[in-house]
Amino acid sequence: MSASKNTVITIDELKQPTTMRQRDRVNNAEVGKLEAELQGAVEGEVRFDAGSKAMYAVDASNYRQVPIGVVIPRTKDDVVRTVAACRRYGVPILSRGGGTSLAGQCCNAAIVIDWSKYMHGVLELNLAERWARVLPGTVCDELRDRAMKDSNSLLNWGA
Repeated sequence: MSASKNTVITIDELKQPTTMRQRDRVNNAEVGKLEAELQGAVEGEVRFDAGSKAMYAVDASNYRQVPIGVVIPRTKDDVVRTVAACRRYGVPILSRGGGTSLAGQCCNAAIVIDWSKYMHGVLELNLAERWARVLPGTVCDELRDRAMKDSNSLLNWGA
């Protein structure tokens, strides 16, 4: 499925007020259909079990919000398919990297996309210009370790 085949949200749709809470719009039958669609479309992991939802209901903050389900994508295509399915069912999406937020940013009643298991890593690192290009599940420690390794290699190379 390509991204160009997905329905685009119009400006008028975005301007419409929300009349009910998002999680109240999603009934159990729709959640079951969404889960089945994601199971068939996603190469990565699709988790709707109570244990996974409990684990993703928290972050490093005091907030607790049970998600609708969790997707752990292996590829960009998994992400595109997940977003397209959630759009069709009117289900919100929450993108979660390392889950270390201190203010509840990575827990909500939504489909949580957890990037940290398969889609992490440093793609490019330019020490001279002080920039890096990373995948969305990369945590700061991973980037720092790579920067330290590369800077040590540069120092040893010059010796």
